[in-house]
Amino acid sequence: MTQKPADIARLERYGPETDAYTLAIITDEDHASQVELEDGQTAWKSTLRYDRLLRQKDPATGKVRYHMEEIPEEDGGEHQLISLIAEGGRGAEFSELVQFGKRLITFDDRTGLVCEIRNENQLIPRHILMTGSGDEKFKGFKSEWATLKGDSMVIGSHGKNNQEEWVKILDRKYGLESINWHQNYQAMRNALGVGEQGYVTHEAAEWHPYRNCWLFFPRKISTSPFDEELDERERGGNTLIIASPDFTDIRTLEIGPRTPERGVSSFKLIPGRTDECIGLKSVEIGDRTETYLFCFDLEGNLLQEDTLIGRYKCEGIEIL
Repeated sequence: MTQKPADIARLERYGPETDAYTLAIITDEDHASQVELEDGQTAWKSTLRYDRLLRQKDPATGKVRYHMEEIPEEDGGEHQLISLIAEGGRGAEFSELVQFGKRLITFDDRTGLVCEIRNENQLIPRHILMTGSGDEKFKGFKSEWATLKGDSMVIGSHGKNNQEEWVKILDRKYGLESINWHQNYQAMRNALGVGEQGYVTHEAAEWHPYRNCWLFFPRKISTSPFDEELDERERGGNTLIIASPDFTDIRTLEIGPRTPERGVSSFKLIPGRTDECIGLKSVEIGDRTETYLFCFDLEGNLLQEDTLIGRYKCEGIEIL
């Protein structure tokens, strides 16, 4: 029997009759991730939480709604992940979650570390991705988004500078290839009309194997140069990018109202219902951090408005 490609298998784990899912959501708490273990050793931690996502359809109107139910910590709804690997005194800043076959994979956007998560709280290091092409600088790749395409996992960064325009391709055995995606990132900037002075920050992307297209949901969109205070408060986007495989045909779609301080940090196609998606929006203003969960479809309809899930920053979501 021929094995299905990994991207198809991931989306066929559930059928269209499913209306309850288990979510995994991971935190990226930046400087706050550093901790001291009982033996005095310095380490870095991230929180992995599990929640339930429920889908309801109004029999009279046919309107679909999603809502989330928290799983209490005492019932296994929250776990601490501990890493002993850091760069520049920082680590465990996990920016995405992807189910790759039977393995749940996460990515440290500080060290470039790629880890499997096992037994709910065990980190198994599998790779260290290096910035840019991987050859010119001893610095971890700033992994920000990841998705499956065929039997490979594609991992990308913000796309704001030359080093962050490279993507990493990992196969099922963690074989690595680095590809310069400058033209693809530029095509998306052009489609958004940010001009030469502006920028686009990417943290959320999906390959849609049935529609044969890329879906990118930028966190920040600006027509003017980067200014940290304005970036934090004003540049959050609500524009979904839908691109052909080679990025020569791109259209955009607004999803719900724009809240300038909130930007999309992760989203996923819902298995068995691949016209519907779940996502996270993050707020990061000085020391204030928040995360919101929302749901939408690929026609531009909101299926759940922004719902606060925590006053900390989560940057990865996956349906288990």
